[in-house]
Amino acid sequence: MLSRVKTTIKKYGMLEPEERVVVGVSGGADSICLLHVLLELHEYGTDIIVAHLDHGIRGKEAKRDSLFVKRTAESLGLKFEQGEADVPRFRKESKLTLEEAARVRRYEFLEETRVKYRADRIATAHTLDDQAETVLMRLIRGSGRKGLSGIPPVSNGVIIRPLIETGRREIEKYLVSNGIKWIEDSTNKLRTIHRNRIRLDLLPELEKYNPKIKETLSRTSDLLRIEEDYIDREAKKYFRRIFTPGESELKGDLRKFRRLHQALRLSVLRLAIQGLEKGLKNITSLHIMAADVFLTSDAASGEIEFPDEMVIAKGYDSFLVTARSGLERRFSYVIASPGKWSFPGFEVDIEKVSAGTLEEEREDVVYLDAGKIGFPIEVRGFRAGDRFIPLGMKDEKKLKNFFVDEKIPRFERYRVPIFTTGGEIFWIGGMRIDERFKVRKIGKKALKLSIRIQ
Repeated sequence: MLSRVKTTIKKYGMLEPEERVVVGVSGGADSICLLHVLLELHEYGTDIIVAHLDHGIRGKEAKRDSLFVKRTAESLGLKFEQGEADVPRFRKESKLTLEEAARVRRYEFLEETRVKYRADRIATAHTLDDQAETVLMRLIRGSGRKGLSGIPPVSNGVIIRPLIETGRREIEKYLVSNGIKWIEDSTNKLRTIHRNRIRLDLLPELEKYNPKIKETLSRTSDLLRIEEDYIDREAKKYFRRIFTPGESELKGDLRKFRRLHQALRLSVLRLAIQGLEKGLKNITSLHIMAADVFLTSDAASGEIEFPDEMVIAKGYDSFLVTARSGLERRFSYVIASPGKWSFPGFEVDIEKVSAGTLEEEREDVVYLDAGKIGFPIEVRGFRAGDRFIPLGMKDEKKLKNFFVDEKIPRFERYRVPIFTTGGEIFWIGGMRIDERFKVRKIGKKALKLSIRIQ
């Protein structure tokens, strides 16, 4: 077994000589094996810190585990660090599953220990069996290539998993042959836990069809991880070209997105969703595929909803990845006087000038009849039924129809700042002024409005 672990360590560049390593030890067979194997690898001269976390789940049994690990560390002459966490409470606060909450707190504790001892690595006892179980769990859930690539042998260059290619049977054989004791976690036999059912029921059944199913699943995850690594690096390049980051949302260029190969499109979408507050927690490959079909369809506009109130909306040549609450923004701000004013999403500069000094107007800089605009000015979002008379026209036009003519996506319409005075619209910010408020005579007092939309 030692030769297998050495090969794994060398294959993935897990260790360098004389490094300090925090080893997560629960007291079970896998972690006790990891501890002893690292001690046997004399060529690395590893300085080991044993770290054990009481998750606050199993009461007296957890206390037994802590004492066992502490005595094991002492008998081996190793430094010992113990931590405690209230995982059930954290689970309620975070709305994670118990297993997810425990994993978060465990890795936090291991990282805190690494920093405390200025260690180089964190070693965890994930095995070949853990890898097979994880791949099956994610396959059942509906994960894509990223999820099916399983548990990485090395994470962030810090977390290493030397036993990831070693099976549990081989581990127990090593412990028994060397007279090394370990303890059993009683919850490992509870069939109410999804992972346990996979280990106790599904994997044994699959082994009837393929006795080496664990190795096969591990090999498949390796291949997918290699492919995923390449596609992910390529996707990150295109991500920066396609998306413009905003406040808790991303706006994408639909034309650039559609030109990508589907494999890259799916990865780009996953990166976008991952960047939102809720992330990928409840998003499956089915959701990602549905988003891709929606964005590449012939429909000019529309939206598609996903778990956790996430929405992808498209219109004309752009699309938006955001939370439902951010799709139809409602806002109303008051500008009390000339000056510089800053609001979420845009800034406005208003000053009084003479019409004789007018510069050439642009969409973001306009001049208006000061005599027709009174303060306070209200800047608000689009409302159903809004009308104005676009510059150069005689009749009123529905603002909705104006947006359609200007090819403003539906999701953008509620973000356009609309300037009003006395309830009348005088400027669609950054786009068009109202005919009634234009400056008609040289020498008249004018208001110069400049807008910078972020």
